[in-house]
Amino acid sequence: MAYVDPILRFISRVLISTVYQLVAIFGFIFIFGLLLYLISRSTRKAFANSGFGKLDIYLTGWIGTPVHETGHAVFCLLFGHRITELKLFAPNRSDGTLGYVNHSFNAKSYYQRVGNFFIGTGPILFGAFLLYVLLYFCLPNFNEISGLISANGINGAGIFELMKSLGDVMTFGMELTGKVFAIPNLSEFTFWLFIYLSFCISSHMQLSLADIKSMWSGFWAILVLFLSGNFLAQLFGFDLTAYIFHLSRLLSTVIGIFILAILISFINLMATYVVLALVYYKKHRRLLPVL
Repeated sequence: MAYVDPILRFISRVLISTVYQLVAIFGFIFIFGLLLYLISRSTRKAFANSGFGKLDIYLTGWIGTPVHETGHAVFCLLFGHRITELKLFAPNRSDGTLGYVNHSFNAKSYYQRVGNFFIGTGPILFGAFLLYVLLYFCLPNFNEISGLISANGINGAGIFELMKSLGDVMTFGMELTGKVFAIPNLSEFTFWLFIYLSFCISSHMQLSLADIKSMWSGFWAILVLFLSGNFLAQLFGFDLTAYIFHLSRLLSTVIGIFILAILISFINLMATYVVLALVYYKKHRRLLPVL
């Protein structure tokens, strides 16, 4: 039985290393994805509870939905999936869908199976990228904002110091808000164009149940990949965690853009609720339900 303890320690090292690495690389995607889902759902609820559900579809959905579906489609192409049907904006009253992407893939291809994760999270990744592009074209002080985003110092490894990271995120968020809503920007037409387009995009970055199902199916393939890599590394006396943490530090710009997306989504929720609550109160003489 003397060989049992070394084996258990070996398995423990493989499992712990895998968890640490996955959290460092993908943890913020799950956290920000959940936050975007909660904020976007609350925005949808505000429209629905006020009786203006259809207004939401045509006020923000005509832009937000095509961006959402394009996010899926882009990663379908990148990971070799075959797009069988694509509807960028096709509101369906019976099931509530606004658009969809149907795709097929070779289940024997590991690359394509991993792609399911990125296809599922495509609306978040592509939406955040477009928000950054809009900053470039619409805001005069883009260089200041870009510099702030690139130098935010928040990275994937920081998730293990959650309270410290939370403080950094709050500080960065306030600084970013100040840069985006700088007084000189308010007099520019392109700033207000950015606000409207970013509201449209952020309102529809949330993932549907089908998106989450696709994401998880791909995540299991990624999990197996990391487990296999750590098994081989530990077998030969290496620990990949330090290298993965170094890689995660390169994600600070991506995380900064995600924080921008959360910020825009939250401002959109607040603005939407205030306007709809005023209209609702004038009509019904009571507060607009939040849930």
